[in-house]
Amino acid sequence: MIPVKNTLPTETMLVEAAPSSQRRLLPKQLLIDALLLCALAAFLILGVVNVGALLRYPSISLRYSAPLSGQAAYQARQYSIEHSGDETFWPVFWHETQARFESENNSADAVCIMYSGDAALVFSSQYLTGAAPGATDGAGCAVSSALAWELWGGFDVAGKTVEVGGETRTVRGVFEGGDLLALVSVRDEDTSQGFTAVELSGGPADSTRSDVESFSRASGLGSPGSILMGTPTSVAAILAALPLAILAVYGLGLLVARMRSRPAALRGFLLLAFLGFAFMLPGLLDKLPGWVIPTRWSDFSFWGSLARQVGNDLREYFTLSPSLRDVAYKMLLLKQLGLAFVSTCLALSFCFRWHIRYRALITVTVA
Repeated sequence: MIPVKNTLPTETMLVEAAPSSQRRLLPKQLLIDALLLCALAAFLILGVVNVGALLRYPSISLRYSAPLSGQAAYQARQYSIEHSGDETFWPVFWHETQARFESENNSADAVCIMYSGDAALVFSSQYLTGAAPGATDGAGCAVSSALAWELWGGFDVAGKTVEVGGETRTVRGVFEGGDLLALVSVRDEDTSQGFTAVELSGGPADSTRSDVESFSRASGLGSPGSILMGTPTSVAAILAALPLAILAVYGLGLLVARMRSRPAALRGFLLLAFLGFAFMLPGLLDKLPGWVIPTRWSDFSFWGSLARQVGNDLREYFTLSPSLRDVAYKMLLLKQLGLAFVSTCLALSFCFRWHIRYRALITVTVA
């Protein structure tokens, strides 16, 4: 008898030879997969929301060991106004201290953040009632919900007055917070206050540390003790997208592995999909900060210097002298790290489960 040569692709033969129980997903397997996907989606959404909270903080912050005078802050603002057409930075000044707050009902010692400029760049929070005092409001303040409860026993306190360091302030808003904290505004022209921190907004696209140093010297702010760049926020955004990247890479690998046994029309469709992705890739890379994209992808020394830069920037943030404002930012970073770890484990678990099934199908031997 002349043996008949089998012309079917090997992978197709193995899949068809697999028992029906191996080719059909059981309800229990589908339930576990659905639970994994639901948990992954929930942690991904939490990660995106957390990154949104991090993005509300300025990407560049200067810290000084000796307080800047109010006159230096005023001159720096005048410099920014005069060079507004040169894509220069706009500074917001603040410092954190302890103060005694006295209402008509009670009194409490609380953390007081004296600021001059946009309050949202100093301390980002959700307001329960009212809003933060504006940049020209030299008589207002905003208090945390914990401080409002301590002083008045409620949150609807906008318009009430409170004594702060011998000055009468009017409460403009109450923000959510479990710490005894208040934001107290200082007018731009008030040069009696000193500041230990500066938040910078605007500036050149993809601002670098050298750009910040040049602005500090030219505006009269001098050399800060620390220059905090937005590297931690960028790292948090990358961590939030990591689980999706894992699923995409695994799915792409699975498609490539199965392309040989697919019809020609489907292979053509997949080829068009790859070309479309390649067409969109420059736009996707454009969303990344400029400092994470090398001038030459073959420059391996770039990746080592990038890792050192990221490590130094993260270390600089976590070695700051503790302040409530910075503690809130650090807690968001640690929360993002935990969310990214859990979501990455879920994505890997989902890929592992499907890979085990795929390997079981293609390794069944023909009897």
